[in-house]
Amino acid sequence: MTEQAKTQLVVLEPTTEIALFTEGDGINSMLADIRKKASSLVPDVSTAKGRKEIASVAYAVAKTKSYLDGVGKELTAKYKEIPARIDANRKLIRDTLDALKEEVRAPLTKFEEAEATRVADLQNRLARLKTFHAAVSTECAVADLQAMLLEVEQTALDDTWQELLPQATLAQELAVKRLSETLAARQKYEAEQEELQALRKKQVEQERIDRERLIAEQAAESARIQEEERQRLEREAAQHREQEALRQAQVAIGSAAQARCDAEAAELARQQAEANSAQQAEEAATRAAEQERQRIADEQRLKDEEDARRLADRDHRGRIHGSIMMDMMGLGIEEEKAISLIVHIAKNQIAHLTINY
Repeated sequence: MTEQAKTQLVVLEPTTEIALFTEGDGINSMLADIRKKASSLVPDVSTAKGRKEIASVAYAVAKTKSYLDGVGKELTAKYKEIPARIDANRKLIRDTLDALKEEVRAPLTKFEEAEATRVADLQNRLARLKTFHAAVSTECAVADLQAMLLEVEQTALDDTWQELLPQATLAQELAVKRLSETLAARQKYEAEQEELQALRKKQVEQERIDRERLIAEQAAESARIQEEERQRLEREAAQHREQEALRQAQVAIGSAAQARCDAEAAELARQQAEANSAQQAEEAATRAAEQERQRIADEQRLKDEEDARRLADRDHRGRIHGSIMMDMMGLGIEEEKAISLIVHIAKNQIAHLTINY
């Protein structure tokens, strides 16, 4: 049966062709005979030989269809008076033998579809493992890295991997190594950042203490100067009073009322001088404190803007580097080589080649 199926399942005698296509029930009998021949094979789809036999019979059915259809087509051209009958039989042959071909090939088709699904599922599982190695970055949080490492380590390498077990084993080893190294680096980085943050807080606190001490010292110095000025004014006023009293005594004129008026004026001048001195000291201290607060605010604002700019630039470059790496890997470049190439380009170590950020 197999040797016969290698060519075709029926051969017509030229003298019987027109009768077959135009008279009686010959077509149906012939199709039934072809079905019987094609269906006589009981192959084992689980073996390569069996699958090859199925494909061979299906090919023979298709070739028989082409042969019979060609005979009918030639008869149509030769006997134009009966084209409708011949065309109807041609269609019957095509439809029946197409259906028979699909019917005969169905076990092989089902096996091929199941095999394709099985291989696709294994490839998806393997791609999932490889994703952990390719997508991991020191920008990931420690909790995310730990979750990914746990998932990879808990991935069972058993018989369900079938022929992809060696590749899955290698992918798991690479992913665990990469995730472990990245997790350690990230933990070290975060610890360093916490230590740096603590040092920054300590520095900020010390700067605050120093500023407050400086403000207090400046205020004390300003108050001391104001006090010295007040005392000077008082001495001058006292000297003025003494000189005036001496002058009054020398000239022996003036009245007690005028003397009291002069004394009150002198006291008022002294009080006014003291008030002016205190007000100037307070204004000077207020201005110094406000200037210091403004300077601190300006410094913090500039620092925040610079930190934000650096962070945005780092994120921007990281995204571009990641996009370039995925494009390179899509072209078949290995991940490690892609990463090395991006680093060299970013550091301007390759002449005439730059990254457009």
